[in-house]
Amino acid sequence: MSRITTSSDRAGLFFGLVLVLASTGALLFARVLSEDGWTVAEGMLFVVFLILFSYLAFGFAHAIVGACLRWTMRRRASAAEIPEVAGEGKVAIVMPIYNEPVERVFQGLKATFRSVLDGEEGRHFDLHILSDSNRSGAWLAEERAWLEWVRSEGLEGRVFYRHRVKNHGKKAGNVADFCRERGGAYDFMVVLDADSIMTGPTLWELRRRMLAAPRVALLQTMPRLVGARSLYARLQQFANRLYGPLFMDGLSYWQGSGGNFWGHNAILRIAPFVRECALPELPGPRPFGGPILSHDFVEASLLVAAGWEVRLAPDLEGTYEEGPQSLLDAATRDRRWCQGNMQHALLLGARGLRWRSKVHFINGILGYAASPLWLLLVVLGFPILASEGSAGASSAAKLLLLTALLLFVPKLLCVVDLLFDRSRREGFGGMGKAALGAVLETAFSALFAPINMAFHSRFVVWNLLGKSVGWEAQNRGADGTPLRAAWQAHRWQVVMGALLLGLAWFLGGASALVLASPVIGGLLAGPWVSSWTSRPVQGLRSLLVTPEELDPPQELRQVLEAPMKASPASDDIELLLADPYWNAAHLALLGDDPGRDTQSVEPYLLGAGPAGLTEEERMTLIANPDAVGRLHLELWNRWPDRLSPSWQRVLEGLVSGAEKRVV
Repeated sequence: MSRITTSSDRAGLFFGLVLVLASTGALLFARVLSEDGWTVAEGMLFVVFLILFSYLAFGFAHAIVGACLRWTMRRRASAAEIPEVAGEGKVAIVMPIYNEPVERVFQGLKATFRSVLDGEEGRHFDLHILSDSNRSGAWLAEERAWLEWVRSEGLEGRVFYRHRVKNHGKKAGNVADFCRERGGAYDFMVVLDADSIMTGPTLWELRRRMLAAPRVALLQTMPRLVGARSLYARLQQFANRLYGPLFMDGLSYWQGSGGNFWGHNAILRIAPFVRECALPELPGPRPFGGPILSHDFVEASLLVAAGWEVRLAPDLEGTYEEGPQSLLDAATRDRRWCQGNMQHALLLGARGLRWRSKVHFINGILGYAASPLWLLLVVLGFPILASEGSAGASSAAKLLLLTALLLFVPKLLCVVDLLFDRSRREGFGGMGKAALGAVLETAFSALFAPINMAFHSRFVVWNLLGKSVGWEAQNRGADGTPLRAAWQAHRWQVVMGALLLGLAWFLGGASALVLASPVIGGLLAGPWVSSWTSRPVQGLRSLLVTPEELDPPQELRQVLEAPMKASPASDDIELLLADPYWNAAHLALLGDDPGRDTQSVEPYLLGAGPAGLTEEERMTLIANPDAVGRLHLELWNRWPDRLSPSWQRVLEGLVSGAEKRVV
């Protein structure tokens, strides 16, 4: 592997390994099926098997190549080997948000930006909060949190907030608007998700690498999952941290400069991003046509097609995000991702896109389309495999062994990798705990797999039937799924499992029932597994530990250990209209857009307060600069004698607070 230096050679070696594995599996399966000649059903079964086995071999190859790279020390250049390059290199850290938990968002932003400023390199960074929230409470809470932060820490001119009343283009449109409006002042842009946390040294290093590599347009980090509280989330967090390094090394090896973009925790070069990444609307009706939902994959492919490099930086630590806390939270997210990834099928024939980008598209599509194919393989296999005689038994046994190797050897390699890295090994609590955790994670993965297969199959069918998804904020809490709610969400899977049980027995007898039992058992147990694993856990904390739990960096402690503050007693609209500082700042942020007329609700508001306003009236009011300014003046003109008791309390609180600050 040390003599293979070009990108084409690396890709050839990687996909050669995939081809050998897939061909071996196909040959063995063909021998199983061909005892009495081929039927149409057997031909269909073979095609489905070939797709799924190739997909399995593709994942296996990442771990094998990653292990070889790590154990032979033939890895990418370390941070110390990247040359220093002088340059201005202004960086905008941007976080698009949409009806997110405001306190958690700002805890992450504060921890990240304070870490950035804790060094000389911090002078090159600014922070921009880009809100698309369409709920008045979220909008005002964001704006208030930003104002309080900027005022308390003197960050005027370094931390910015912008809210879009019309959120066209969703997240991609939000970022595109920023690039058009403010991007000219910066060389690079770091995109964060609402639950992202990054350390200052990591952000400084990203900037340094971009300055040193002028042909790189995008550098993607590998976020580590943190903040897991439920059993489900802890299993995903453990798997991400233990298995991720080998797989990411393998991914970086074959993709080279034709990498992918995951939408956040990455740095982009703004000029080529603006020039090359204007997203087209896909032809045809939704869900496949219309705006591109999984825009990050497409943006990376457009940069690569234009001759720019898109690379992965798997060696960088200090990059984090939170994952879903339950199976149902993950399914909600996956439904949205499924539609976006399935759209990419329309781009596979697009001219100009490089083959590596299309491999990323296919991998994303199969991440969901593999589920209905797996279900089809199970159903078609009942009568066919049960009818095969002893002649195919040897090939079937070999195929079963090969499949088991492809499934479990990558996890074994990831555990063995700890033997070569003492600091990583200690980060998991030692070799014994890491190995036991891997066994536990593997067992639960077997339980989760049929449940996810059912969800993903349903999502794919919905997409094929033309059912689109909306744009909703993620549930980032960990309250647990009550069994009643889990039953309502999974009961159709229980019915599905019962039907498969009957089909297996009717079409294939006892042998088919045994082969399908892992799938059937997972579906029948779905509601109980979903509810139980969604609950916060304490007993397994010493087993499924990760390095960030045993030795959390300061940035994570600031966020994950911070107590949540109680919500303010007053309505934010009252404070917006009464507080001179906030009122003036809000008017400046609104700009010149006159908004819709609000004079019909203003008399009611001045009399009874905002409690009786509808959400539409609230949004209309706070988006109208004339109304916000006019009502502010009217309130203080009526002070103190001509106001309702509720307004008097608000203004008295402001006056009292101002007097205390003066004293």
